[in-house]
Amino acid sequence: MQPPQQPLRHLYFADLLNVFACIAVVLLHTSLSVFSPRHTLGWLENVGIQATFIFAVPIFFMLSGMNLLGYRAKYSTAVFFKKRFVRTGRALILGSITSYLIIGALRGTRYTEHFGLVDFVKRFLTNQVVDIYWFFYVILYLYLLTPLLSHVAHQRRLLEYLIVLTGIASVGVPFLVHMNIPNKYFAQLIGWPFFASIALLYFLLGWYAKQYAAHLAQHRWRWLAAFLAAVAGMLIGELLDNGWFSGGQMPRQYDNYWAGISSPLCVLAVLSLFMLCLGCEPQLRTAPHRLHQVLAKLSSASLGIYLFHILLVNFHGSGTPLKPVLEQLSRFPITKGIIAYVLTGIAVVIGKEIIAHSKRLVNRHREQR
Repeated sequence: MQPPQQPLRHLYFADLLNVFACIAVVLLHTSLSVFSPRHTLGWLENVGIQATFIFAVPIFFMLSGMNLLGYRAKYSTAVFFKKRFVRTGRALILGSITSYLIIGALRGTRYTEHFGLVDFVKRFLTNQVVDIYWFFYVILYLYLLTPLLSHVAHQRRLLEYLIVLTGIASVGVPFLVHMNIPNKYFAQLIGWPFFASIALLYFLLGWYAKQYAAHLAQHRWRWLAAFLAAVAGMLIGELLDNGWFSGGQMPRQYDNYWAGISSPLCVLAVLSLFMLCLGCEPQLRTAPHRLHQVLAKLSSASLGIYLFHILLVNFHGSGTPLKPVLEQLSRFPITKGIIAYVLTGIAVVIGKEIIAHSKRLVNRHREQR
């Protein structure tokens, strides 16, 4: 069963989700003190941030699946690999090199005692340059699967079957483990490696939601209610699991299952937010052209912000007059996150303009020759 063919057009809700997800990524990284549980309002705020914005990377996976699983209608598999691997691989390599040099310069031997090419290669192959780059390694894996998955994408029932299997292995199994059911009782039966990727589930859901369930997006208030309920559930689940209500000593190690991307509540929150924004597409389409331009500009900067915001978030100003200010700012994770997003975004936009201008100059020089 194939969905009706629709003319290709720009989707403004995708730009909006890109912006939301990018801001969310930054806020997740300015609230990492959540991993040191304590009975304070600051810790409670950080748990709230984690529960509210954990949708960040899953939304990126959904958008990728929505955009890529139908690639055969636009170009060949060879062109697909060239376009996606070149863009993502280049971002990963350049981001890793830049971050390695900057972190090495700032931290010196505290970062690595063997600073150099060999050390960089080892760190690059094991995602130890900047650990948040795990997203790029996973998305490259999904790109490798896309030519296979694209044959399933237009067969609705088969796609639903694949989604169910992936949901069981990537969401159901972690849930059973969290409920203290020994892994040995189901690992052999449903511990399938291929389907155990939660990223694959979001990737498939992005395509399915847009192609086969878009008509349900009109129920925006229901999706908003579902999103808020899922966030509230994640927040309460984290407080319960980490002893917030016990009054006693809290655990040293933060249990982030409920506000993690494999949680069923997170899946509900991500899907609800996706559908909520999809339901806003008609209004976004009739919005002023200026808003479209702003959304497009912010959306196009998301990749660069993802790559480099962590350098600003983790900069503590040691040895500079900024250190007291940054220490004080760390007490306000939302404010710090917004500042980091804005400053990194400005740097990315300026960098892109410089690169574009340099290319124009080179092309003009070639034409004159």
